[in-house]
Amino acid sequence: MSNQKATDLLGVQPIAEAVDTAVTFSTEAAKGFLKRVCAPALEEIGLMLKDQVRSWRLNNILRILQKAKGKIDFENEQLHIKAHPRVALSIIDNGSLNDSDEIQELWAGLLASSCTKDGQDDENLIFSDLLKQLTVIEARILKYSCEKASKVVYPNGLLFANSLNVTCEDLFKICVIDDIFRIDRELDHLRTIGLIGGPISGGFDFGDHFLNNADITPTALALNLYVKSQGHNGNPAKFWNI
Repeated sequence: MSNQKATDLLGVQPIAEAVDTAVTFSTEAAKGFLKRVCAPALEEIGLMLKDQVRSWRLNNILRILQKAKGKIDFENEQLHIKAHPRVALSIIDNGSLNDSDEIQELWAGLLASSCTKDGQDDENLIFSDLLKQLTVIEARILKYSCEKASKVVYPNGLLFANSLNVTCEDLFKICVIDDIFRIDRELDHLRTIGLIGGPISGGFDFGDHFLNNADITPTALALNLYVKSQGHNGNPAKFWNI
């Protein structure tokens, strides 16, 4: 066996040459990172490498891994935390289906916040399920609402956001589109999955004939999703310095 074949444990070399040259994070670097963070996830990467049809997905996950690595603190190039296999595999499987740089950043942050000392925390499965449902427009609305809404920590320690309303013109700028019908659908979906408004609020008010008021108040779940997708795995109030 040649030295090249001996080191190519997952059959990376033939497919790596076909991968988009825009990918700057090498497959070997990705293997090394995953081996430290979650070894079982290497198998999923190996399957991607064996099928050229899935090279698009491979490109996406390599970008996510590159971004995630930059969000994790290493001590002398050693990683002392791991991600639960269920969470890591969910992120790889779902994140690889999205080529939006904005959403890939969120997947990378979620992977980073999934890493714990014992590697047994599977909470981020909740946020993985939510994140996989977001469109790019919804991700922009979520980012704006979570960052702009004022937050308050109640005496019981739980974090909530105060009401946040914007105009139609504001939403055009936030979403970078001016399709009011699509924006309305995106707001409806965000409300449906529990990320903005309340049980009967969120989005445009049908009684507002001029669409001057849209409720994009982030829920507590949305705030936690945002914090986790920024790579923070701790008290969300501390993330916001409250």
